[in-house]
Amino acid sequence: MLKRFIKRQDVYQSLEQFIVPSSLKQSTVASWLAEIIPNQNHNLHVLDLGCGEGDSVDMFKRVMPSALWHGVDIESSPEVQRRTRRDISFDTFDGINLPYGDNFFDIIYTNQVLEHVRYPDRLLPHVARTLKPGGLFIGGVSYLEPYHSRSIFNFTPYGLSCVIEGAGLKLLEIRPGIDAFSLITRQILGGPRILDFLFNISPLNVVIGLIGAVTMLPPAMTAFVKLQYCGQFCFLATKVAE
Repeated sequence: MLKRFIKRQDVYQSLEQFIVPSSLKQSTVASWLAEIIPNQNHNLHVLDLGCGEGDSVDMFKRVMPSALWHGVDIESSPEVQRRTRRDISFDTFDGINLPYGDNFFDIIYTNQVLEHVRYPDRLLPHVARTLKPGGLFIGGVSYLEPYHSRSIFNFTPYGLSCVIEGAGLKLLEIRPGIDAFSLITRQILGGPRILDFLFNISPLNVVIGLIGAVTMLPPAMTAFVKLQYCGQFCFLATKVAE
């Protein structure tokens, strides 16, 4: 069944270079970052692009205590308006021009932000400009997620690959996040915290994984099917040294 489905999907050939065996794993940006951090150097400059309330600083303190954290967001976002913490400083910008020098950051992190950006094609070249050669751009975006918090665009995996590579970055991998049905159900119920586990393991992804295993479908193809029905997905890109 899954093999017949994939044969009908021409887009698979456009994505297969970004779907490696590890892509089968349902991920969040935080869980993927925790995998990457042990292989990084210390005292890295990291940017939370679209930092909102600034809660990611606590995550970075856990997984990379020596990281030099920077947070930036537009002034008018709902999440910034809810910001209460005073233990760290934040920067603001116009949604396009990042207020940092060239080749400054080792890691740029963005969690469910790009779907709220009015001009992603104009912002991402500034991500490329401020990222060091060899630096990492890691994030998550909405795909089949309903409208939320002034969201503007939802990205398909192929669409995101076009925007990232058009900005001069190299997309390395994409991974499925929470499946769309679980995400929509959670939103209908008002986002209860008891359902937060769905971001790490959600029912449709489990079912697709089991069918893929039983039918001996290659992991990359099983991951592709998960990506077709995900509410959110994660990506990892880099700036290639010239």
